[in-house]
Amino acid sequence: MSLGSGQSVLIVDDSPVMRQMLTNLFVSHGFNVVAQAADGEEALVLFEKFRPELTTLDIVMPKMRGTEVLEIILGKYPESNIIMASSVSDARTVMHCLKIGARQYIVKPYDEEKVMTAVRKALNIA
Repeated sequence: MSLGSGQSVLIVDDSPVMRQMLTNLFVSHGFNVVAQAADGEEALVLFEKFRPELTTLDIVMPKMRGTEVLEIILGKYPESNIIMASSVSDARTVMHCLKIGARQYIVKPYDEEKVMTAVRKALNIA
């Protein structure tokens, strides 16, 4: 059985290359990528539409920072599984996101094993 078992994923990143890379990674592990968003505003619309079981969220994006999106989603749906996926790796930013309620924090460039480890932890998959 694959890791994802068809669980729905929303990928949010302003980089088309990063979105595609994560999509390929999730699909290869059995997840169903229901949507991709290029900015924070689009992310909120798509989250409401699909209510994904897992969301990856970039921090530095146009229109709205990922930390704002994180606060809005978790304010409304505190049970949401959100993994911050960013090139920003300073301890203050990481701790801020985890304090808000992000389940995990992964740093670009993505390492497949690290991403899947974060996903397992976020979704409580053994």
